[in-house]
Amino acid sequence: MQHVTLAFDGPTARITINRPEKRNAIALATVEDLQVAVAEANANTQIRVIVLTGAGDRAFASGADLDELGALSTPHQALTYDAMVSQLYDAFERSRKPIIARIQAHAIGGGCLLALACDVRVASDNATFGVPAARIGLMLSAPEHALLVNHIGASRAKLLLASGRRLSAKEAESWRLVDIVAAPSGLDAAVDTLANDIAANAPLAVAAAKRLVQAVGRNAALAEAAATSYAEIYGSADLREGLAAVKAKRKPSFAGR
Repeated sequence: MQHVTLAFDGPTARITINRPEKRNAIALATVEDLQVAVAEANANTQIRVIVLTGAGDRAFASGADLDELGALSTPHQALTYDAMVSQLYDAFERSRKPIIARIQAHAIGGGCLLALACDVRVASDNATFGVPAARIGLMLSAPEHALLVNHIGASRAKLLLASGRRLSAKEAESWRLVDIVAAPSGLDAAVDTLANDIAANAPLAVAAAKRLVQAVGRNAALAEAAATSYAEIYGSADLREGLAAVKAKRKPSFAGR
């Protein structure tokens, strides 16, 4: 992987977009590397949670690589490009391991959307957020519009897209773009506390919760997700261990089985 680094740290996989010289702009090669990293993290049975961040202190991710966007001259080319980016969002959604966005700096355009594709967002209070596509005559893909609307509602999505305004971390938190805001000096502690909380829980139950929450509003998908989750949870060794631990008043030891 040229644009992304992957490190395993106990039960946590740490994925870093490593293009600080370009403010971690998201090229198609970045998209491909991120999919590989998420797949490797999911394949590692020791990993319980994934943390995604950007290298350096200038940007979590500054958006799509404008050198590539400038080469899109036809609707067909743009649709093909957007379909490749959408595959990354799908990979994040399919990930059985929850993905935490560690937003240490600006998350603009595609960077903001990448953060929204994660399961939880923890941001430094000096980070800013925005989707200024209209300022350069661009449009988002259909899945990207859905990401925004699902998080902040139709009215605020239209406001953000039409105005191109930037939001502070505190504003983003009030708009539900961000879940937790921390001081820069406390960002890693906030991320690690959340990651450790997730890692301490039963992996099958965590995966089932993610799967079912994502399926809400899609009736057929919700029923399918529920059926899959019931089959995994009930009869699992983790459930037996959790119940035994409660009775014995001890900390459970989950194996993800």
